[in-house]
Order: sequence, then C-alpha cells, then structure tokens
Amino acid sequence: MPVSDFFPFIFMVSAAYLTTPAHGTDVFGTYWNCYCSQCASRRKVVHRLVDLFSQIPSRWIEELSEHRSEWLPLPMWGTLFVPKDSADIRNIEKLTKSIEDDDEESISFRDAGWQAVAATGIYAIEFDEELLLGIHGAGYNFYVQHWSKLYDALDYRWHESI
Repeated sequence: MPVSDFFPFIFMVSAAYLTTPAHGTDVFGTYWNCYCSQCASRRKVVHRLVDLFSQIPSRWIEELSEHRSEWLPLPMWGTLFVPKDSADIRNIEKLTKSIEDDDEESISFRDAGWQAVAATGIYAIEFDEELLLGIHGAGYNFYVQHWSKLYDALDYRWHESI
C-alpha cells in the first residue's frame, strides 16, 4: 500500500509552502528568520545597537519620581533603555514626535512628556538629563517590532550589503 494512502495530507501540501521565502523575508514579512549573510549581519547589528544602550529597571525611575512627588507613567515593559552615545541620542531626539493616539493611556503618556520615536513603537522622554526609551508592550519579539525599526529610522548602515 502506498504511503500516500496512510498520510494523504502530506501530498496535498502546496509546493509554495515548501519553497524558501524570498531573501530578506519570512512568513511574517521580516528578515528576522532569513539566514543569508546580509540578514544575519543585520540581525547582529540591531542587537549591537541595543547592547550599546544601558538598561535600567523601570521600577528605579518609578521610585525616583515618587520620591520627588512626581507622577510619571511608565511603559509596560519593565526595562528602560538609555542611549549612551551622544550621536545616538541626537539622532533619536531628531526622530521624536508627539504621540498621536488619543486613547486614555496614550494621552497620559503624552501629557507626562513622553514622545513617540518615529514609527518604531518606542517612547522617549528626558528624565534627569538622560534620554529614556521605553516599550509599551510585552510578549513578542522587540527586535523585530521595535529595535529593527529604530535601526532603519536612524538610517544606520552597519550591516553587510549585497
């Protein structure tokens, strides 16, 4: 008896599902799972960009603002990022704009001084003469959804190109 009689679904799978996606894309339309040398290089430099930032628990900022009797809403993710390089700081500041969403939460962030960083989903605020970056989300890949978009918005070209 042929194998197809036992497992007919195996032979019904479209050939399109078995082909390798185009360079730089995966099923999510991102380069993140492409393993060519250019995409691997790009992933590495996005990680490098984030590694250049100091990471601090948002609880520290919360305690500091409470100590000062100030109220500062903080993004959902429990870590804030502080760019250390003055060029990164200047470039990120150039990308900031008012938070455009008009839901109650976005309004509270906007009223507290948070700004959106381009179309990256990253929020920024100056606190104690430091630029803080925060992500208001959890449970997904920040490198794909936020940090790679920041790398693109900054127009950095640290990765290999073909």
